[in-house]
This record gives sequence, C-alpha cells and structure tokens, in this order.
Amino acid sequence: MISTKLTAMDQEVFRRYAGLSLPRHVSYPMPTWWRDAQEEDAALMRQRMALRAEPVDLSLYVHIPFCESMCKFCACSRLTLRKTAPGAAGRVEAYLEALLREIGQLGESYGLDRWLRQIHWGGGTPTYLSDSEMERLIDATKEAFDLAEDAEISIEVDPRVVSEHTLRLLSRLGFNRISLGVQDFNATVQKHVRRIQPFEMVRRTVASCRTAGFESINFDLIYGLPYQTLDTIRDTLDKCIELAPDRVAYYHYAQIPDKIATQRAIHHDQMPDSETKLAMFMLGVEMFTAAGYDFIGLDHFAKPEEMLAEAAKDGTLQRNFQGMTTGAGLDLLGAGASAISHLLQVGFLQNVRDPDGYVQVMRERPSPIARARDFSEDDCIRQAVLTQIYCGGRIVPEVIERRFDIDFGDYFGRELTVMRELETDGLVACNEDGTIDVTFPLGRVLMRNVAAAFDAYLQPDAYRAGERHCFSANA
Repeated sequence: MISTKLTAMDQEVFRRYAGLSLPRHVSYPMPTWWRDAQEEDAALMRQRMALRAEPVDLSLYVHIPFCESMCKFCACSRLTLRKTAPGAAGRVEAYLEALLREIGQLGESYGLDRWLRQIHWGGGTPTYLSDSEMERLIDATKEAFDLAEDAEISIEVDPRVVSEHTLRLLSRLGFNRISLGVQDFNATVQKHVRRIQPFEMVRRTVASCRTAGFESINFDLIYGLPYQTLDTIRDTLDKCIELAPDRVAYYHYAQIPDKIATQRAIHHDQMPDSETKLAMFMLGVEMFTAAGYDFIGLDHFAKPEEMLAEAAKDGTLQRNFQGMTTGAGLDLLGAGASAISHLLQVGFLQNVRDPDGYVQVMRERPSPIARARDFSEDDCIRQAVLTQIYCGGRIVPEVIERRFDIDFGDYFGRELTVMRELETDGLVACNEDGTIDVTFPLGRVLMRNVAAAFDAYLQPDAYRAGERHCFSANA
C-alpha cells in the first residue's frame, strides 16, 4: 500500500496550485491550435510519413456514436437515438456504410506492409450495433488490414444494455479486452446522472465477461460527481475491488457546461469541493494499491501482470485520447465521426464531428478529414517530455537529448527554472544526475501543473496562475 498522507504544508500548497483550468494533455498541441483541413492535408502527412526512417505498425480506433439514453456527465461525441425511433435503422445503416468505406480507404492509404496491432471500438455505445452489423465491421477491418495474430482488440460496453449473448459474440469475433462504464455504485448519484446500474447488474456482466474468455476487464470510475461523499466513494471502491477488474481508470469529473450541454442539468451546488475531491483521489490510490494494483500514470491502476502495468514497466505506455494505453510507437488511425488519427512525428488529423455530417461528407468526397495539426520539431520534443511526465513520473533529459540531438539545459532553460520553483513547493525533486522526479503524493496530484510548464502554447506562468486555459498570445 502506498502512503497517501498529505502534510498540512502539502495541503496549503495544493490550495495554491489547484483549481486552474489546465489541459489534461491527451494531445499536444491541444485541439485549440489545430486548423481546418481536408484530404489534401492527409496526403501531405502521408508524404511526410514516407520520409521516416522506417515504417511503424498500426492501431485503429473506431468511433460508434450511438446511445439509447443520455448520461448527464458525458462529454463524449455521441448521438442519442432510440432504436425504436422512426428512421433510426436507416441512420445507423448509413453511418455503418460510411464507416466501412473509410476503413477500406485507411487500409489502402496506411496499411501496406504494416501490421495492425490494436483495435479499439469506442463511443457512444459500440454494442448499439446489431450482431450482424458488428460482424460486418470487424470483417471489413480484417479485410482492409493485416491483423497481427496477437493483436489487442478492445471494446467499450454499457452494463445496462450488453447481453451475455453479445459478450460471447464479441469473444468469438476476436475481442480480448473489454471496458465497462461503471462510474459510481451509489443509487443517489446514479439517479442524478441518469445512469442507473445496480451492483448486481455489474457483477453479472463481469461474470459473463470472464465466462466469455476476455483476457482483461477494465472499469471506468468517476469521482467528483454531485452527491458523492467520501463515504459513498469508499463504498464504490470497495465494490469495485470486490469485482477485481484487471485495470481501472479513476477519472476526475470535469464540469464544463459551457461546452457540454448535457452537463447543464448537473446539480453543481452538490458537487464535492476541491479538497474533498483530493481526499477521494487519495482514497482511491490507497485502496487500489492495498488491493495489489499498480498505480499507473495520472489516474489509472492495473494488476501487476496486466498489459497496462507491463507497458508502464517496459516503456511502451502512452497517453492519448483513450487515456493511458499500451502501444507507444504505433501510428493511431481514427475512423468514424470525430475520430482522431495520430501519425507519429507527423501530425493529427480529425474527422467531421457530427455523425450525420460525417455520413454526408463520405458521400461527397473521399475523406472525412475536417481538422489537422502538423507537428513542428519543437512539438515532437515537448510531446516526448510530456509523455515522460504523465507515463513515468520522471523527466530523463539524457533520453530526450539522445533522441532529438539537443542540449536539454539549453533548450529548456526557462522550464528548468520553473522546476526549481516547483521543487521548493514539493511538487518535484531535481536530482544530481539531472533527472526530475514528480513527487508522491503532492506532485502526482498536481501533475498537470508540472506538465503545463513544458507546454509552449500556455502562458509561461500558467502552472501557477492565469486565466482559463492560460493560452499564450504568441503560440
């Protein structure tokens, strides 16, 4: 078990640094700094990819946006559509046809002489699709790409609607990892956020997943929701540990009602304050590590033998739009509405966000690309540093210097001055060999502040002060 006790001084420092609206760095640069784009931009990025020293293998994210009901907290790109609604079947079929077309095109553009090593279906609720629709989708993927024999194939499911039959089907189709949206087990919290799924329902789903043969089961939990207390969180964590998922994502709820309309119905005045949320996070770290889980990155936990924990040990852990994942060193291709491709050392590409708009665009032109960001050399260098911070809790200048042929001290002079300031406040430890460790527990809690110092698109003092997002006028 990891000690999570914060001193009175730590708590005072936390109050000074917490509460800033800093990025989570699931991408760098953030989407704020991307531009409008079309297929021509993707073609130019493919040309840049051809100049890389050697090809890298692939990961594929497939976005299925449909949900039958709306959860108040959800910030995902999704479309609420009851299956019984007039025209629903036609809209789903049109979306699936567009998706199959795009996957075929991605295979032609990127799949030559490269193995597809990961597939992830997200949403929305991917199992909204019928059995035959899911079979068509996975068959089309296998036809478009050379699927590695040991590929990790994962899917997100909703325990309220997934059946034992569907779980057996997914296993037969090759899915070997599954992620359950649990969020919270408290009845009051569930009722308020419109996601009622009793503990016994989740227990049955977990049992069915294990019977079906899934190698890894993930739970998504959220702390900081209205009506949560330390006691209710403790009960949720107890129940989670009882069900023994292989990995857990323990997310902090982000309330952004100005951007997410569904969140405007959240009872903001019933949300726990920042110090209570800190205590909730610390409780999670304490209870999961006591139960034998490794603490991974910012907010993930995994059993020591699980692939995420192995990735943390061997340096293949990464942080992207799916959270903490395995597969560093793979080009990520995104298919479907709002999906994002991350082409290593090259750039980001994002599809049209609206599902119906995505369908229309795929009928009119060969690619649904809507936004893009080309990486500068500085972007790539800072991406590498941010990965070290979030995925390892340690900055190792020697690795950055060797990879990019720079002098770390010269390149990051301002940032190293900030690190010494943060060391005084106990967020990092600057070691004699030049490495910088993010401290535990204080630095891990305020990891986004540490990372913000290396974000060139923020104001120089964004890690400790500034306005919303703290953007630099010169970026």
